[in-house]
Order: sequence, then structure tokens, then C-alpha cells
Amino acid sequence: MRKQVAVRTIAIVLGVLAVAYVSTIRPRTLSEPSVAPANSTTQRTQADHTGAIMNTSLFRTIAKQQNPVVVFITVQSRTPPDMRQFFSGDDFFWRFFGGPAQPREQIQRGLGSGVLITGDGEILTNNHVVAGAQKIRVGLFGNDRKAYAAEVLGRDPLTDSALIKLQNAPNDLPAATLGDSDALEPGDWVMAIGNPFQLGHTVTVGVISYKGRPFAVTEGRFQNMLQTDASINPGNSGGPLINVQGEVVGINSAILSGEGGGGNIGIGFAVPINTVKSLLPQLRKGKVHRSQLGIQIQSRAITDDEAKELGLPKAEGAIVSAVQHDSPAERAGLQAGDVITEFNGKPVSDADHLTAMVIATPAGTRVSIAFYRHGSRQTANVTVEELQLEEDGQSARSDARRSTPGFGLSLGDLTPDIARQLDIPVGTRGALVESVEPFTPASDAGIKRGDVILRVNRQAVDSASGAARELRRISSGQPAFLLLLREGNRVFIEMRRE
Repeated sequence: MRKQVAVRTIAIVLGVLAVAYVSTIRPRTLSEPSVAPANSTTQRTQADHTGAIMNTSLFRTIAKQQNPVVVFITVQSRTPPDMRQFFSGDDFFWRFFGGPAQPREQIQRGLGSGVLITGDGEILTNNHVVAGAQKIRVGLFGNDRKAYAAEVLGRDPLTDSALIKLQNAPNDLPAATLGDSDALEPGDWVMAIGNPFQLGHTVTVGVISYKGRPFAVTEGRFQNMLQTDASINPGNSGGPLINVQGEVVGINSAILSGEGGGGNIGIGFAVPINTVKSLLPQLRKGKVHRSQLGIQIQSRAITDDEAKELGLPKAEGAIVSAVQHDSPAERAGLQAGDVITEFNGKPVSDADHLTAMVIATPAGTRVSIAFYRHGSRQTANVTVEELQLEEDGQSARSDARRSTPGFGLSLGDLTPDIARQLDIPVGTRGALVESVEPFTPASDAGIKRGDVILRVNRQAVDSASGAARELRRISSGQPAFLLLLREGNRVFIEMRRE
């Protein structure tokens, strides 16, 4: 009996001690503030807010402060008619050469977001929001009854960035503070504000999911993006991604949709604000100038086993996946499969490093490159040239049709099917005139639907985008000499840009 009592007594004592021990090591919850030394001064950083994340006043304060710098954008553009329908049918020639069946342009409207960065109305947004827009209207926070007209100052399809400016707007507008996107790390809290589905000034919160995610913004070209799970939906494009200091660290650009498309599934992408800040001086001047070699390179880093297989001394360099025809790289003798390890005497660590060095090199500069081919190191000299990106459509979202401001032409690519219907010789390369606006330089010069533009100012063109690019080079009031193919005959005409 004494032994049983002793055992019970020991068990009770041990149980009390266990409860006391557990209570002394209770973990601190996120809502409990940490206590700093009485006389210490600390710098406020992202980490300093960790203990207060569950305090709703943090996000509430950021939303209240930053909502006024967010704008919603509506755009209106005209799209050329669907020439595939216009070209179909047995009476094709009758309709094409003057028949009454004239396709009409369609009016398209789009929605997006933006962020004010100056008090006089400069706004950052996405290129795909305003590309091709003929009218831009901007609504400000707290003023639903008035919309301001805006004009495009500069666009950059490669980073999907654009700078627009309000017209006849107040000069004392609130302006956002641009932060440092390089300081972000996965897990940092961020807020997105925008105009999803025309629900203005919607606030969502999430974290940075990944830094430097390669994202295809145009064919064969990638931009490193911030990936976030803050909810981003159609209409959020161009709006700000904001850190817990209330600074803009990204411009929301795209989402990854599930099967069947739709809205957010937790994977969104934003252009890092440091990338945009570096382009601002050029955007304000109207155009971003970059250099190129004329190659496509693999975006991921070279692994150790790949380096061994390629015969590289170490896992560094950029693998060439394709070489463009008649490019500086092709003229220098580069081939797909080569691995560039040095550019202008400096080692190339990876694809991003090479891209940055090429872009920063002024067009026309002759540089040396070192590369490995089949395990053998070789060298070549190459003259970099300016990168030309299509700027009059919807970036990577555009189709083959091109308008020509100042001339009154709408152009399309000469496909084999259309060439057969028009009885144009096989292999003919050029730009098809799809429509001519009345009372314009093109109509005054006698250009007709069905003409094929072969040359612009002695420069051969083989596509609608090529012809549009050459016509854009011509200043207002200056002549454009065109060589046309019309009903089997070559016709030489002149027109002047308005």
C-alpha cells in the first residue's frame, strides 16, 4: 500500500512539473510585439514588420496611402477588318477590285491600371495596355465622374512597360515612391492595387513567390519577372505591386491561368521596378534603344553535367539556341549550339549577364566574343546593331496586320493562300495593301487594295511589319518612294507622310 501511494505521489509531481515547463516555453505569436532596448535606434525594414503582419492596421494604412496614386485606364483602338473573310468566296476578284462588299474596321476597348509617378501626371503602365491605342482615358481615385485624356510618351515591348501622361490635369497629383526590387526576397509581403474586371481600386495581398522568373514577353525574348501569389486578374495590368514600406516594387503584368483560362490561380508576374526605373529616361524621350547580336539564348543557367557534355572548362556561359538570318551573329559565323563565354573581353557568367552586356553596348560597336563549339574554344568579331521591336501592334499579342499612321494604309502579310487568289507569282515577298483610307496620302498617290509593296525607299520589305517599320522611319512631310506589284506589273509611286 505504501509503495502504491509513493508511485501516485511521484506521478502527480512529475505531471505538475511538465505543465509548468510547457507554459514557460510557449512560443510568441506573430501578433506579439518584440521589445527593443529603451535607447536603441533601428532602421525600419521589411523584417521589422514581421511581428506586426497580423495587425490589420499595417495593410489598411498601406492601402489608404497608396490608393490615390493608382489609376484606372480605358483605351480605344481600331482593328483592321478580317481579310480572311473578305478574301473568301468565288466572287473574290469582283469584291476585291472595287465591289460593294467593303469590310469595316472594328472598335476595340480595353481596360488596365497604372500608377502616378509625378505630380504633373506621368503614369507607368504596361505596354500591352496602351499599344495601338488611339484614345486613352484615365480615371483618378475618388473622382468617378471625370476621366482625363492621356498620351503615350514611350513604350517598350521587351519589358512590357509604358509611360503615359495626363493632358489638362492638375499639377499637384499624388505620386508613388519607387522602391528597390532587388532588395526583395521570396516570402516578403506585397500588395497589388488595380482595376480587375473594372472593379476599381481593388486591393489584394500576398508574398513574393520567386525572384527573377524568366517570362516570355515577345517571341524568343525573356524578361525576368517577380512572381507573386497576390491576386492579379484581367484589368490589373499596369497597376503597382507595393512592399510593406508603401513603395512600388513592380508593375503587374501577367498571370498564369489554369485550364480553360479565367482568373487568378495564385501565380502572377510583375516587372521589377528597378528594370523600369532604368528605362525611364528613354521612355520620356519616346523610345528605348538597345543593341543586339541577333541570337536567341537559353534562359536557364548551364549545369555541371551540361558543361561536361559541351566541353566547357566550367559551368558558365550562354548557350545559343538560334541565330537570326542576316544578323550580326550570323555574319560573325555563330551557330546554334555555340556557347558564348566571353563578350568584349569580359567573362559571361550566364544568359542574363550576356543580355545585359549586349544591351548596354552602343549600336555600331565592334566587339570580340569567345565561344565554344564541339568543345573547342573559338573567337570572332561582331558589330552589334540596334534591336528593332514591333511597336505598332499589341507586342507579342499582335497579329500580322499593320497600320501606317500618316499614310492611310492598312497592311497585311502576303500569305501563299492570298497570293494564289490574287494570281501573284509563287515566292513573291512583300506587304499586301488591305485597305486605303480616302483623302489620305496613299489614296492621293493612287495606291489600291490588292497592291503588293515590294520596296520602301529602295529598302526591300518581305512582310507587313517590315513595310510598316520602313514607313515609320519617314518624317512628316518627307517623301516615300514605293515599288509596287499590281496585276503582274511593277509600279513606282511617291507619297508624302502627313
